[in-house]
This record gives sequence, structure tokens and C-alpha cells, in this order.
Amino acid sequence: MLSFIAGLWGLWSGFESAFTDKPQREIEDAKVEMEKQMAELGDQAANPMVQSVMESGITMLEKAAENAKPMGYGEIVVALLSLFGVWQMWNLKKMGFWIYVLAAVIGLVLPLVLMGGGLLAILGTGAMGLVSLLFIILYGLNLKHMS
Repeated sequence: MLSFIAGLWGLWSGFESAFTDKPQREIEDAKVEMEKQMAELGDQAANPMVQSVMESGITMLEKAAENAKPMGYGEIVVALLSLFGVWQMWNLKKMGFWIYVLAAVIGLVLPLVLMGGGLLAILGTGAMGLVSLLFIILYGLNLKHMS
């Protein structure tokens, strides 16, 4: 059930990225928020580590906005593949597992290719990778029940 929800969420997110101006609005909101956070940090804002993390986040959002359409289309394809794979597994078809694995791999590689290897992109992809790995392992444990 969680994989169906994640797939539907991926479809929604892909449509938002590909067909709306949400990524551009997020950049403006993030810049305003960053300025507010820098003001609250005061002297700590001069720390190069803090500035690097803040700038990395803005850079990632800018790249995401530049590549919003391809990212959105990619998210839609990955979500459809994932949903199809989960549906196949739901119907006890082993092929669905491999489709799901393919969707997970594409879903991890796509953001790194389109947004580059910035610190926050790598951390976000790593977190998504752990969740994907967990689900792949859990589904893999049930392959013996699939035909």
C-alpha cells in the first residue's frame, strides 16, 4: 500500500514540476527564507560551513528549476513504472519486482544527472536510496511467492 501511495505522490510531483511554475516559486521562497535564517544566525552566518550549506541548497533549487520539465517528465515515467511494478507484484508476478527495481534505480540516477552532484542532492538521493533499498529487500523476500 505504501508503494502505491509513493507512486501516486510521484505522479503528482512530476505533474507539478513539468506543468506548473512551482519550482520557480520555490526558489523565491527559499531565497527569502535563507535571508531570514542568515539574519537570525547573526555572527554564525559568517561561518563558511553555514554559507556553503545555504548556497548549496539555493544552487540545487536553481538547477531543479532549470530542469523542472525534464525532471517532471522523468518523475512521471518513474512513478508509472513503479506503480506498474507494484501492481504486478500485487498480482504475484515476479516481473513486477524487476520493473520496480528498474524504476528505483532510474529514480535515484535521474536527479543526480539533471541536478549535478551537490551536497544536498547527494544527501537527498542517499536518503531516498535507503528507503528504496529497504522496499527492494522486503519485496525480494517475497519473490518465492511470485510466479
